[in-house]
Amino acid sequence: MNTVSMAINVFGGLAFFIMGMTLMSDALQKVAGERMRLFLSKVTGHPVLGLLTGVAVTGVIQSSSATTVMVVSFVNAGLLDLMQAIGVILGANIGTTITAWIVSLIGFKMNIAALALPALSIGFFGSLVSRDKKKALLDIMLGFGLLFFGLNFMKEALSTPENLEMVKGWMGWINADGPLSRLWVVAVGSLVTMVIQSSSATMAITLILAFQGVIHHETAFALILGENIGTTITANIAALGASVTARRAARSHFLFNVFGVMWVFAVWPFWVQFIDLLAPGPLTSRADLPVHMSVFHTLFNVFNALLFLPFVKQLARAATWMVPDKPASAGREEPIFEFINFRQVQVPELAILAARKDLQVMGGEIQRMLGQIDELIRNPDAPRGQVVAEISRIEERVDRMADGMVEYLVRLSQGTLSYEEAHEVAALLHTTADYERIGDHCELLMKLLRRKHEKKHEFSEEAREEILDLSRRVQEFLSFTTGSILTRRDILKTAFGHEDAINETCKILRRRNIERMSDNTCMIEGGLIFINMISSFEKIADHNVNISEEISGVR
Repeated sequence: MNTVSMAINVFGGLAFFIMGMTLMSDALQKVAGERMRLFLSKVTGHPVLGLLTGVAVTGVIQSSSATTVMVVSFVNAGLLDLMQAIGVILGANIGTTITAWIVSLIGFKMNIAALALPALSIGFFGSLVSRDKKKALLDIMLGFGLLFFGLNFMKEALSTPENLEMVKGWMGWINADGPLSRLWVVAVGSLVTMVIQSSSATMAITLILAFQGVIHHETAFALILGENIGTTITANIAALGASVTARRAARSHFLFNVFGVMWVFAVWPFWVQFIDLLAPGPLTSRADLPVHMSVFHTLFNVFNALLFLPFVKQLARAATWMVPDKPASAGREEPIFEFINFRQVQVPELAILAARKDLQVMGGEIQRMLGQIDELIRNPDAPRGQVVAEISRIEERVDRMADGMVEYLVRLSQGTLSYEEAHEVAALLHTTADYERIGDHCELLMKLLRRKHEKKHEFSEEAREEILDLSRRVQEFLSFTTGSILTRRDILKTAFGHEDAINETCKILRRRNIERMSDNTCMIEGGLIFINMISSFEKIADHNVNISEEISGVR
């Protein structure tokens, strides 16, 4: 019964600890999230600046996993390149050591139950009547309370002599008393962290086991090294399905920590003595061991970052070798998106940014379709099987992108969004629908030109130049709106100018076409095709006005 009770307390305490860490990290991101992400995207031009940025961001949000996932998302969205991302990841490893210091200095030096209950009370009852940022601040306090409450549960579960002896018997196989056994303990630490997906939680368990005398200092140090490797799994999971560069950024995190463990293994006796010299109290003292472990954890990551900072390029090359560019393969279906990753929906700002960038890609595809349609207009007698096939292929891709975009934005809308974010997601859904309709009109233009060729109708040189001029105006309008998707500025004045010019051109072209049909200089069937083409170009311009209103926040 003691065994069951102890297991319930340990795992229950661990659950509270992880819940507290998650709540605290999420609340900290809400308080400083947008500014942190802006800071992260702007202050990373050099690896040294990236390192300092990574330390600062992770120190604030208290989660290296959250920082590295954010970095992978930024890389996937094209805001950071691989070199910048590696610099931030180096810093994130240093920033995450703060949690271990909080636990070792407060969790074992003070009555943490006395700290946990007031924090829980204020955080919980205050959040019931608070909103927005005040609620997020109270959630931080609630997270701290849960963290210390869970830590106290785990510590108390191992406090009795009989429980300690029982756990020592179970933990006898985890003992880093030689090079091979040390490697085994590192593997155990990595595996446990991969399962829990929180290096802070496994670090807390390791600190408690060491404080209670269940494991000695070398075993604790080896477990810490393993935890540094295991924590890289979160970023690598986040990178699944992301761009090649984003996956390389996640692999660089893994490589950096593995290489770090290798050099520490090479100088192990000297490194342990070095830690003993720097940390207060004897290494054999159970009361002082948590501080030694925090010193070990911090210095390992600091030295590792400083050691590899001059070799960021080489680290990037190694990550590139691990994740090579995908070779082109005949018949393989091309990916739908370049920037969207469905795992990003948990971070709305990044998810919206990725959607905007892929909408720009969709707009670019439609511009390619219009370019191919110009080719059909200019060369009515040329073989057009290849051109028609290319237009159909692009239109099919635009349809697939539209379907995927709608699914992505709907999934994003089901999460917790601010009013502004919900408004923008709705606008992006409208933009997606407008782009899909524009693609349909492009396909209709292609079908009209194909019918004209099959029925052997001819456009006069004058009519051909007129329709090409209209196409040029429409493409300029489309290029303008597509280029403004990321800026999100008020473009309505310029957009209405484009629309007015296109509407006036369509009016003139219809009148001239009727005159040509009246003078019998144009066949009625060919003239009707010409009028239908004018209508399609005019509707494309109308959808562009809709997109301009969505970009400007009006629609």
